[in-house]
Amino acid sequence: MNSTPDKVVEPQSRFACLAHALDAAANGQTGYNFYGAKGELEHELSYKTLRSEAMTLARKLVSLGLPRGARMAIVADTHPLFHRYFFACQYAGLIPVPVPAALQLGGSDAYVRQLRLLLQSCSASVAVAPPSFVDFLHEAGAGLKMAVCGGSALFEALPESPEALVPLTTGEPAYLQYTSGSTRFPRGVEMTQESVMNNLREICDIGVQVTEKDRLVSWLPFYHDMGLVAFVLGALYSELSVDYLSPRTFAMRPRLWLKIISDNKGTVSSSPPTGYALCATRLREADQQRYDLSSWRVACVGAERIHPEQLRRFAQLLGPVGFNPDAFVACYGMAECGLGISFAPLGEGVKVDRVNKNLMIETGRAEPADEDYLELVDCGAPLPSYQTKVCDEAGSPLPERQCGRICVRGPNVMRGYFGAPETTREVLTEDGWLDTGDIGYRVDERIFVTGRR
Repeated sequence: MNSTPDKVVEPQSRFACLAHALDAAANGQTGYNFYGAKGELEHELSYKTLRSEAMTLARKLVSLGLPRGARMAIVADTHPLFHRYFFACQYAGLIPVPVPAALQLGGSDAYVRQLRLLLQSCSASVAVAPPSFVDFLHEAGAGLKMAVCGGSALFEALPESPEALVPLTTGEPAYLQYTSGSTRFPRGVEMTQESVMNNLREICDIGVQVTEKDRLVSWLPFYHDMGLVAFVLGALYSELSVDYLSPRTFAMRPRLWLKIISDNKGTVSSSPPTGYALCATRLREADQQRYDLSSWRVACVGAERIHPEQLRRFAQLLGPVGFNPDAFVACYGMAECGLGISFAPLGEGVKVDRVNKNLMIETGRAEPADEDYLELVDCGAPLPSYQTKVCDEAGSPLPERQCGRICVRGPNVMRGYFGAPETTREVLTEDGWLDTGDIGYRVDERIFVTGRR
């Protein structure tokens, strides 16, 4: 990993903003497809239809007279409502804020509390939810100062403004993406249009190398960075069709994911390692006659530390139905960078570094070993616009194979955490270095992630 300033590559995206990307995609025949709990196609939303509906909604939102950059919270269930309102915000000059659509272990009361905190955190001026979450949203938004809060019928009833739409563009935010909150309360990552468009360009054109023949399949939630950036915005950027299952459906019937890939000849799909592991535990011997996974050329793995044994089991079980283990692509990223930071090379599968277990635990030194070893996955080299370094606690660069803090810099990095300048300063230096909060080491240009700090 090189940390020299001349490594930085200026953004070269085909589009200035997300609205322009949708304008272009609307000229084609592709779009978003939503599958139900039994694997049936429930909704089709072409980019052409989405653009028309989003612009109509945008004019209704403009009629509210909200200031430019006001936030709209969208309960991000796997439903066409999310896409319509997300892109309506792009055209109306409002900032969409995807918020979770999943009940927590504490049940509905805990979910409502979390939702209310998020509405307050982003100072939402408006909020919308699909039918199954409207009651939760009403409860969470009670007493908060919002112009409209509820289901889509409230927004459909608004008049259309005659004013010309002025979409969010270069220099303005594209959205707020809340972090997973694994170590603290979720923070709203503010991503600019140019950061998002550059990250999409690098993910699609360099990391995955999409072609017009690709078809995407995803069960990932839209409020998670991988689900949003790769399979909502990335599909749009690439003008490709994508097939969705909801996370709830996947959790109950993970084999439907494989069925949709098989039936629709999906070529690109992603999951955390635990998703592949869950799928493997539900497979039956009879499944080996049901699927044809030979079309699946890119199976990205990320979002958490990668344990290679889970992937080996998945590949072993599905090899007889055409799954190629070389399709696995280990990647590393985070919401603070839009999504992608590094990708392993395509077509090589998961590569591991076997390091001395005791030495790693005692000193953080990753020395190769042939026995009593830990297996750590090669997450590939950083995408071209990033500078990366591994540092000690004082911020000094460490040598190869020494674990430390992974830090990145480049045009894809967030502007900051919304409304939280002190929290932003904790992780983002004045000269643009982001402390990712992850621990790892490097070998040549390759990143190996060992855990969270």
